[in-house]
Amino acid sequence: MVAILPAKEIIANAMEGDSPDKVKFKASDLRGILEYVPLYRNQIFVIAIDGAIIACENFTNIVTDIAVLRSLGINVAVVCGISAQLEELGNSRGVALSDLRGEGPVDDATLALAREASATVVQRVCDAFAAKDIRCASSNIIRATEVGIISGVNQLNAGRIERIDFSTLGNLLTLGIVPVVPPLAPDRNGKFYRINSDSLASDMAVGLRASKLVYLTLTRSVRAGGASRAEAANVAEIKELLETKPSEFDSRVLSKVRCAVRALETACTQRAHILDGRDFACLLNEFFDKVGCGTMIYADEYQKIRKATIQDATAIYNMSKVSAKEQNLVYRSLEEIAANIDAYYVYEMDGGIIAFVSLINHGNGDAELASLHVQPFYQGHGVGRRMAEFVKKRAKEEGYKRLFTLTTKSAPFFSNSCGFVETSPDMLPKARLEKYEKSHRNSKVFIIEL
Repeated sequence: MVAILPAKEIIANAMEGDSPDKVKFKASDLRGILEYVPLYRNQIFVIAIDGAIIACENFTNIVTDIAVLRSLGINVAVVCGISAQLEELGNSRGVALSDLRGEGPVDDATLALAREASATVVQRVCDAFAAKDIRCASSNIIRATEVGIISGVNQLNAGRIERIDFSTLGNLLTLGIVPVVPPLAPDRNGKFYRINSDSLASDMAVGLRASKLVYLTLTRSVRAGGASRAEAANVAEIKELLETKPSEFDSRVLSKVRCAVRALETACTQRAHILDGRDFACLLNEFFDKVGCGTMIYADEYQKIRKATIQDATAIYNMSKVSAKEQNLVYRSLEEIAANIDAYYVYEMDGGIIAFVSLINHGNGDAELASLHVQPFYQGHGVGRRMAEFVKKRAKEEGYKRLFTLTTKSAPFFSNSCGFVETSPDMLPKARLEKYEKSHRNSKVFIIEL
């Protein structure tokens, strides 16, 4: 049983020691965190941390994030990378390393330095956890065996996982202890092998049936060239790209992407996250914010557009009321929305509604895309465009010939992003034109032929 810290202490921990200009995660976000507590409590997150992140200044903040996760009843297992430390040792000792990441042949000299780097990294992690009063343990729960010869090349001391003692891992987690697992392991005779940490984390996530597999590295994007904002992609899309256009991926995370796909395809783990470990509160911003701050690869139905039900009426009303005050939408009462709920569609993400739109029949093959609204925090992420494309597709399927929409503030969106063409209000159906003239909103009218 893990003790739940008081809310004030959770937030204090999350913000400790950082200047306000670095903080994206605010005390006002506590309500959002608590919405996720029932969803995440008692789940397992496997977090793989690159050696470069363990060595960076933000590592202390990452440990604070993990402390917050533990305080909310989330079980965490940590896999350590050692490439940065191994490279530094090789340079300082003048040793030519045969392999950095456990992906190729590992000679004796490289293995010796890898063992030294591993000990240093594990000690740093344990010390950082101790400073936050987090109990952790590193033990010989992994058994390895040699990779052997591949394409005629002896991989020497490179190893692959033969067995993971998930029973012991589970016992540690039950006791509230964070397992800290380095990327080296002995075989049944005590000979050590170097293991790729990305693969190790993937296997651990699958065996523990972890709900999340997380890679903390030096980029938040899997794409070559990077991305300025959070991304989400279905595992099927990522797998196809890996097979057809592997060059589109950032080489620094290609191994992580492949290991993430492997874990997600088992159906034991549903989501993998690739985050820039140098970002303040990266774990909290990714898990407790519906947009997130990195790349998420998902195997389940993470987001969807569906027909609204009467139970959605209140949520639609509350969102539309705020938008109406800003003169983005026409005000509609809760009763009016409920009476016309069959015309509405909602965009659902993680079980919450973040956008809605309606499709109104005006007869004679004419339909209207109306009341399109996206919650402000999710604007700029393609949600509105997906909603508009959905309504266009739906209208065509239902046999409409023309789809029109009226707007006072979103003309560029409908013309540039959605393919609508501005037209005269006289093109509106007669009843809709009369309503338009009575409103005195002077909305611009856009139309698209279906």
